[in-house]
Amino acid sequence: MDKKRGIYIHMPFCVQKCRYCAFLSFNAEGSPRKEYTDALEKEIKLRAAFEKENGTDKPIDTIYIGGGTPSVMDISSMSEMVKTLRRSFEVDPGAEFTLEANPATLGRKDGVMLAKLQAYKFMGVNRLSMGVQSMDNDRLHFLGRIHTAENVARDMDIIRRKGFDNVNLDLMFSIPGESGDDALDDLDKIIAFSPEHISCYSLQIEEGTPFGKMAEEGELIEVSDEEDRETFHRICRRLREAGYEHYEISNFARKGDDPDAPSPYRSKHNSLYWNMDEYIGLGLGASGFINGVRYKNTSDLNEYLSALGEGRLPVAEEHKNTAFDNISEAVFTGLRRREGISYKDAVLAYMEADDAEERDPDSADDFRECFWEIFAEAKEEAFGYAERGLLIIDNEGLKLTEQGIDISNSIMSLFV
Repeated sequence: MDKKRGIYIHMPFCVQKCRYCAFLSFNAEGSPRKEYTDALEKEIKLRAAFEKENGTDKPIDTIYIGGGTPSVMDISSMSEMVKTLRRSFEVDPGAEFTLEANPATLGRKDGVMLAKLQAYKFMGVNRLSMGVQSMDNDRLHFLGRIHTAENVARDMDIIRRKGFDNVNLDLMFSIPGESGDDALDDLDKIIAFSPEHISCYSLQIEEGTPFGKMAEEGELIEVSDEEDRETFHRICRRLREAGYEHYEISNFARKGDDPDAPSPYRSKHNSLYWNMDEYIGLGLGASGFINGVRYKNTSDLNEYLSALGEGRLPVAEEHKNTAFDNISEAVFTGLRRREGISYKDAVLAYMEADDAEERDPDSADDFRECFWEIFAEAKEEAFGYAERGLLIIDNEGLKLTEQGIDISNSIMSLFV
């Protein structure tokens, strides 16, 4: 398979942590942000040297800086870090370069924001991903967000004026106290900005978060599964009507000039994960997948800084994928895509592993036969889901129906 490669960089700092957030992040105030970006530069150089030494270095197709809230980071430090990245890796001139940002963190004054956006452009950022979540100020306050709906409108206006023409906006639904109509009202306000991409997620209550504690103490009533799924399907219909392609469980991309072709605004970086392509993870807690090996950096900030201060990569875990790991992950992630997973791609992923059994399929029938030999124990139940209209199984592969998305985890677990 023609493998692509991306780079993910984690910036774990925020103005304040949201009440639902279980991600690896800290309040920016008082955190060692400069020390962190200095350490990142060291990791970039060490990782690039490691890849070259092992003969696994390849051109980079995508860069994604996520968090946390990368837009709270000092511009000069970010710029130096990106320069180091470009000097250390061969970055394709047309690479998709995404930066996550939250409204109200790009600059309170128009001039400051315009200068910050210009600096991002100089770095090569060509895609912004904005954590809007809601367009209702009461719900934003309840979630612990620091911005208002008015901030979103103002930021989008300036972003467009600055020439950014590939913008993702996040929407969160199934917020306690929110009705399906409320969520659709939020969605309509987001659609009005004409973003090229919209990501829609239902609120998940996680242990160890303020919302998790509230739920345990009975102070927060979660939206029922039935209402959550009804709202999701209403969102899907509304976005289709507005000209968006539902290409992955939670992601929608605005259609291009050819409505029958895949949208040019699909997230190329996130597609790496769903296509079993390779990616380098840099930063605290970041994960990577290179040459059949999955690794994860330490999540301890002191250990991260200490490791790089000593000139060693901050890797805490490594796992060499087996042939079954490869095909299992290919199916699990591939089913997230609306196109699903082909037998050919799944079997080729299997054959890439060192411990793969000798196989030589050369036709669609051969790939299908190999696939169901490997997943013989899952076949009967998988076809049962197909009979219920939740999974489509044909001569090329398998994919979830829209109703199947509702129980996607149960279906995907068959292949794990």
